[in-house]
Amino acid sequence: MSEELKNVTATVKWFKPEKGFGFVRLADGSGEAFLHASVLAAAALPNPVEGTTMVCDMAQGAKGPQVVAIHSTTPPEAPPPPRARPPRPPRGAAQPQQQPFPQQSPQPMMDGGEAPAPRAPKPPRERRERPAEPVGPAVMAYGTVRWYNLDSQSGLIEPWEDGADVFFDRATLRLSGLEIVADGEDVRYLAVGPDEAPTAQRVELI
Repeated sequence: MSEELKNVTATVKWFKPEKGFGFVRLADGSGEAFLHASVLAAAALPNPVEGTTMVCDMAQGAKGPQVVAIHSTTPPEAPPPPRARPPRPPRGAAQPQQQPFPQQSPQPMMDGGEAPAPRAPKPPRERRERPAEPVGPAVMAYGTVRWYNLDSQSGLIEPWEDGADVFFDRATLRLSGLEIVADGEDVRYLAVGPDEAPTAQRVELI
């Protein structure tokens, strides 16, 4: 950079107030430039945070390209607020009634009012062994998907109330009319089994 550049747009890469300097990244992708606290003081500007956009003048200095004047700054956009979670039901309160799962629609009638001929039965598919069905009363509760692994086709739900994580698998999702759930999604589930190892029988997104 042999001469001064005017009105250059750059973004603050980092700035250390305790050291009094930082670096900015040029918007055109041509490189970085040194930013000293004295330039901020001359423009009566506070210490910038990472991601701040500024329009400035640049020139060649002892440390390479550096900011020599600042005309304006724009703070970074704030991240979107987290999705509001529905209020957790108080302990001991009656759980909301579970909504019925969608039922299959009846087979459409063919022209002439006759029902279509039944399809030939599919050959039996090799079934994967599932853990033995747990015993115990079914409990409707709320939680958040801790993780779901596509390879093992299973996952865990972290309950909103105190308790052990709840196991579920793809068969559970299909019985609930779902194909997949994402990590961090809030769900309502029907769990059975002992308190230390519950298993979900139904899972609903909320």
